[in-house]
Amino acid sequence: MQITNELSRWQLVPLVFMQDAVAANQNNVQLPIAEVNAALMATAGSLTVGPTIAGTEKADPTLSITTETAKSDTCARGKNKFAKNAVIGAEITSNATWDGTGSDLLVTVWVLLKIMGI
Repeated sequence: MQITNELSRWQLVPLVFMQDAVAANQNNVQLPIAEVNAALMATAGSLTVGPTIAGTEKADPTLSITTETAKSDTCARGKNKFAKNAVIGAEITSNATWDGTGSDLLVTVWVLLKIMGI
């Protein structure tokens, strides 16, 4: 078997963020890396989810969730550029009528990385 040291210039990387027991009336809450044990379920209220760069939420893509158990959104390549060592995250905002407080949330932010110098 031959082992080669190869790496593509562009790498698509998933970053996963979660919250256990999603509470109502949250505002710009940064999501931690892992703690989910049950699927998100709600019948009233709304929850918005968006990616962050250095703690600042980006306007696109942003999802609004009500009763869905799975949802996705995308933005164009180059829309949310970031520098090396940038902290990438996700945050949520829920309104006061959000009733999915016993539900857990999993968010995957896909990042397209360009590797320089290869």
